[in-house]
Amino acid sequence: MANKKLWLTYAWKDNEDRDIDFIVQVLDGLPLDVRFDRRSLVPGQRLWTQIGGAITDPAECDAWGIVLTANSLASQPCIEELCYALDRALGSNGGSFPVFALLHKVAAKDLPPALRVRLCIPLEGADWSKQVVAAVENRAPGLVINGLDQWMIKEHQVQDGIALEVRPRFDRITPFAMAVDLDEKAQGNVLRCSPGPANRVPDGHAAFNWIDSEITLTDGTPAWAWGGDNEASSTHSYYLFYRRRPKRVWFGHQQNLVLLSWG
Repeated sequence: MANKKLWLTYAWKDNEDRDIDFIVQVLDGLPLDVRFDRRSLVPGQRLWTQIGGAITDPAECDAWGIVLTANSLASQPCIEELCYALDRALGSNGGSFPVFALLHKVAAKDLPPALRVRLCIPLEGADWSKQVVAAVENRAPGLVINGLDQWMIKEHQVQDGIALEVRPRFDRITPFAMAVDLDEKAQGNVLRCSPGPANRVPDGHAAFNWIDSEITLTDGTPAWAWGGDNEASSTHSYYLFYRRRPKRVWFGHQQNLVLLSWG
């Protein structure tokens, strides 16, 4: 069975560092017949006349992919040609014809209206090439999600170092605690801990039944812990302030601390 034919269009400026060539290289390794200007068009002829003819011919094109970046969206001639080709392709092939955008650092709100209502594929996603194949074959990609845990973890740059924000995605935890190896605190690397609102580093806190002391974890590890009755939830985080990232951080209910891992 012959591979599905994918036409790929792009702004030439986006290939200055051969980014488009890399995209084609990846797609060439998949069950697709990838077509684009330098491979499939006749030199010296009008570019969009040939592209328009190709993407409206079922013998030449099963799907159309458009690479969109800030460069292409900033070019008025590029947008005009794109909108013309979109109208022509959808008018000739019908609304079910697979048309999708490969996005790089572009917000959905900035897309042409005809693309805004279609599922677009961010190139930053690890599985973007699999999504392209699914789009060309007009099927759902069967996305598999893994590698996530129940915590939202984020580092913020602050005046005296870094603040590590930790909170549960959906759970509500109280009483809460956070802990590090004792030497991290004793040597002055880890400075303090504070509850605060999600996504906003606090400059102080009001805490209930606050703990700030040396403890021994259940496995015998000497540690320094902070904690209190302030709830940790999807809207309330705890922030650990340090100069360098500590080797280990524990977090959770005071009776059930878990060792965190983050990139």
